[in-house]
Amino acid sequence: MLVSKFFRNREISKCFIIGITYKLKKVITMVSELVDAMAKLERSSVLENVEKEIKRGTDPLEIIEQLSQGLRIVGELYDKKEYFLAELITAGDIFQNAFQEIKPVLEKKGLKTKIKGKIVIGTVRGDLHDIGKNIVTTMLVSSGFYVEDLGVDVPPERFIEAVRQINPDIIAMSALLTVALDAAKETINLLKKNNLRNKVKIIVGGAAFNEDIAKKLGADAYGKDPLEAVKTCQKFLE
Repeated sequence: MLVSKFFRNREISKCFIIGITYKLKKVITMVSELVDAMAKLERSSVLENVEKEIKRGTDPLEIIEQLSQGLRIVGELYDKKEYFLAELITAGDIFQNAFQEIKPVLEKKGLKTKIKGKIVIGTVRGDLHDIGKNIVTTMLVSSGFYVEDLGVDVPPERFIEAVRQINPDIIAMSALLTVALDAAKETINLLKKNNLRNKVKIIVGGAAFNEDIAKKLGADAYGKDPLEAVKTCQKFLE
């Protein structure tokens, strides 16, 4: 439940968190209005606060970090089954809207976010579904990854081309339809044929996959949901 509470412990006499209850550890800091609005999925408030921060001259990277904090809270609530797929979709859409407001400032200042790793993602050939892929992409970007989104109905050859051009750390393949599994397998085989398989980690996700199918295809991991997919990508690069 999104609430505001006062907390006390031996190290901190009083601290106030807006938006969401956390387990109290050593330090608790005040959550900004922007983080709170993002966590509550309040689109208009998020955009208003982004505009306010830009006018105030706040570092655009700091604004992105606040948005990312809010998005991480959304992910935690999804993990706890307090938020569901609809909320993840909404959060991703709000983040993208907000980022479009920040992007011109970033470009003007010539600032670049620190990249944790590079990922090529796409819905494999034979499947046109992209909701899950788009959610994962947004969460990966907010977590500090550079993501090259190849779109939907992506043939194996396009994945190979992207690996050669971008030199990613991870390939993420998505599919909702089981008919697309052959294309996923073909993509992995083509990576092997071109001596590229050992250069990347492969994660698959979507209703067409499960743990067993991922292993049979030769993937390194299966992401059962967007949050697990992001966590797995982070572990790949630890």
